[in-house]
Amino acid sequence: MNLQNDAFLKIADTISNDYIKNTGKKVAGYYCTYIPEELLDAANLYPYRIRATGNEDTDLADTYMVRFTCSFVRSSLNLAIEGVYDFLDSLFICNSCDHSRRMFELYDIVVFKRNNVSKNIPRFYISIPHIISPEGFLWLHDEIKELKKKMEHSFDITITDESLENSISLYNQNRELLRQIYKLRELDKPKITGSDALRIMMANSSVPKDIANIELKRILKFLETREPINIGKKKRILLLGSIVDNMEFMNLVENSGAIIISDNLCFGNRTIIDDVKSEPSKSPLERITERLYYKLSCPRVMDDHERRFKFVKQEINRARIDGVILQRINNCDLHGCDNNFISKELKKLDIPVYNFDRENFQSDTTRLKTRLEAFIEMMN
Repeated sequence: MNLQNDAFLKIADTISNDYIKNTGKKVAGYYCTYIPEELLDAANLYPYRIRATGNEDTDLADTYMVRFTCSFVRSSLNLAIEGVYDFLDSLFICNSCDHSRRMFELYDIVVFKRNNVSKNIPRFYISIPHIISPEGFLWLHDEIKELKKKMEHSFDITITDESLENSISLYNQNRELLRQIYKLRELDKPKITGSDALRIMMANSSVPKDIANIELKRILKFLETREPINIGKKKRILLLGSIVDNMEFMNLVENSGAIIISDNLCFGNRTIIDDVKSEPSKSPLERITERLYYKLSCPRVMDDHERRFKFVKQEINRARIDGVILQRINNCDLHGCDNNFISKELKKLDIPVYNFDRENFQSDTTRLKTRLEAFIEMMN
């Protein structure tokens, strides 16, 4: 078995895949890990995480979004305007950041109202609090209950507690399988690279979870029995920051004398580290809300930096990290602020750290590779 040519992992290399056509389910596109996927699955939808994989410019999107907005959001919008996301049957947006929030309007007035296309898809929006508090939890719980009602009305369905429990079980199993795969990254002699781990995460977010779980079990069985990767003197890296959904960037890092052992990324630990708890005294929606609200956060949760940094320190010790790479997509204020805090705190602990900005698509690989190699050499 060769992971590079594995049919399931190849799903990560493109946007569309055969399951979109063959499952018969309505495809629900979403941007953020704060969207309650279990609720979408319980409604018999096909949750699909929107990516910008393969996009190389933002000329079309720049007509509608200024160039000092996030190039990931502009890249994904560019693909959508090109028609790549015409397979979507519904759209779920939250206030992850101001840039991605604008997709709620732009998919309606630009993507599905362009020439030769006239498609009215249901759009759903939920407001996520920016701080952790008892009041914030109640707010989000109400938002998700209201979302459920709107989905039932829009799709003319009833979402039962039984279907929610089944989806919770399915997604908890999915996260556990991914955590088992992640453990194989962290061994003294890793069984999988960070690049292949990202491909697994992206493929996993692009297919229904019942299908994904079958594939993940197969991949896990293969990884457990394969020979360790010969990493030689490569440095063990913890990767933090903005969304990463292209292999060029990961390969650039891992071809510069490093191996990415762990992360705090959207296509990574933020998605898999927390499960929906089993508490019979609480409703399924309340437990789904608890996971979303209290899970490993990103910088959009502005008062949770201390808990995020605690996770970073734990990962450095647990995964025997040599150095930390902090990256943010240009014009991302949230990760820009958080990365600077983390960088200063790591330097106080004498932990090697490299903090830099980039675009979603790699345009200046030579300069970045030189800087990465210099950072790795410094650790030697």
